[in-house]
Amino acid sequence: MSAGLAERVKALAQEVGFDRAAISDAQPLHEAERRIKASITAGYLDGLHWFTTERAQRATHPTGLMPGARAILVLSASYLARMTPPAPEPGRPRGRIARYAWGADYHDVLRDMARALVERLPAVAGRSVRSRIFVDSSPLAERPVAQRAGLGWFGKNTNILLPGAGSWSFLAAVILDLDLEPDQPLRKTCGACTLCLQACPTQALPAAYVLDGPKCISFLTIELRAAIPRALRPRMGTWVFGCDDCQEVCPVNRKAPTARLAALRPRTVDDAYPELLPLLGLDAEGFRTRYRGTPITRPKLWGFQRNVCVALGNASDPAAVPVLGRVLADNDRHPLVRGHAAWALGRLGGGAARRALTATVSKSLDRTIRAEVTAALAMHQG
Repeated sequence: MSAGLAERVKALAQEVGFDRAAISDAQPLHEAERRIKASITAGYLDGLHWFTTERAQRATHPTGLMPGARAILVLSASYLARMTPPAPEPGRPRGRIARYAWGADYHDVLRDMARALVERLPAVAGRSVRSRIFVDSSPLAERPVAQRAGLGWFGKNTNILLPGAGSWSFLAAVILDLDLEPDQPLRKTCGACTLCLQACPTQALPAAYVLDGPKCISFLTIELRAAIPRALRPRMGTWVFGCDDCQEVCPVNRKAPTARLAALRPRTVDDAYPELLPLLGLDAEGFRTRYRGTPITRPKLWGFQRNVCVALGNASDPAAVPVLGRVLADNDRHPLVRGHAAWALGRLGGGAARRALTATVSKSLDRTIRAEVTAALAMHQG
């Protein structure tokens, strides 16, 4: 194996825009496979229909993903941006978006950089190079590979923590048919720290290194294609896409560098802390126009507006009541958006909210909407 070639490949990774690079061998990740299958059995991946035991096996056997694989180049790029939230302003409640979605879709940004790297590899290696690129949505188990390559270690919130950079980094990986000297895993841990476990508002981190996916706010706001469980809604705060709570308290993140890639940084404060009421006024075209090229299109318009309704219920601003009332009464709205608007009216309380709810009781309603209205009225009585 060539240590010199490995260093040249890692230097090339930084030239095309990645912050860090490390190398793993392409051997099976047996422990990672065991952990993923255990999570599936425990129900911690419920709702992610594609996360099957078959996928767990594929994700942890690199040579099955690319026959002839000899090494894996693991890459990272910081997405940490800093944006001061506007001072609270009555009548203009704002929500929160996870930092990783403040800029352009990282899948596109990192994939383009990885392709640029692959195109230049033959000149560095002195021969043609077979490769396969992975950026999150592909089956490779990137975090276990990153750990084995020594890029970082697993935090108790299940994120990979990079020395000096923390968890505010995207990962990508390139399987190669090159013989490259692998890096060694880090001998680092989180020690006795449990701040991330304590910070999770929905208790989605029941134990160190265990993520109960169906309770995670990121899952609830992005992946869930159904009603958000009522018991979890009050705990979601004003998050409308993703959540950063477990990362914001992590001591390793305190000195993390900001993103050097402009595409991953927000353009305006609304990219990070959007005004909520205008978001309920978006139609399908307006939603696509506003969020084209970002991760926020993933839950689709109805899923995003469902989240907005929950955030408005938690924002405690009475200015939301008439807007939520109109959403509830709008027969053209998605039933889940109307149902969550009803919940928000129940959460906000007051005479105007109660009148908006009772005005719908006599109407012909979808069963799920009627159940939400009934539950919301019960909140008023309570």
